[in-house]
Amino acid sequence: MRILLTMIVTCFSLAVLSGCQSAQAVKPEEVVVGNTIPDFSLKSLDGKTVSKDSLKGEVVVLNFWASWCAPCMGEIPELKQVAANSKAKIVGIALDENGVETVKPFVESYQINYTVLLGDQDIFQQFNGVGIPYTLVLDRAQHIVKIYRGPVDRESLEADLRTLEQGS
Repeated sequence: MRILLTMIVTCFSLAVLSGCQSAQAVKPEEVVVGNTIPDFSLKSLDGKTVSKDSLKGEVVVLNFWASWCAPCMGEIPELKQVAANSKAKIVGIALDENGVETVKPFVESYQINYTVLLGDQDIFQQFNGVGIPYTLVLDRAQHIVKIYRGPVDRESLEADLRTLEQGS
């Protein structure tokens, strides 16, 4: 009886442990088209927490940027138009070192109409970021459908979003 109980406990422990192993973090090199994004949890400018899980079920354009980045500033009007004219959720992740004290006045000055989160180099590296701007287009299951390394324009994003709408 004791041997049987030991075997049951061992099997249960192995099942639990193997289940935990399948929930491992996404490695930066695995941030490629077809895969899902890494887990994350960041604060927005209004103090709310936005996480990977809170975006599930939505088509998302995830854009890494900084206020000092000239190509990023060129994208802002494009992203604002996409935000105003599509059902996709646009999320900017600001990588400014001074965080909210730099980003909040910048967002207000540029009248950014989409969610802006406060990020850092660690989160950027988790997403396999190398240079900014860096944009990922995600489907409702948070699979990466497109990656832009460098500036992206409204027309390209709208084409990506149309393709996703047709596929759903």
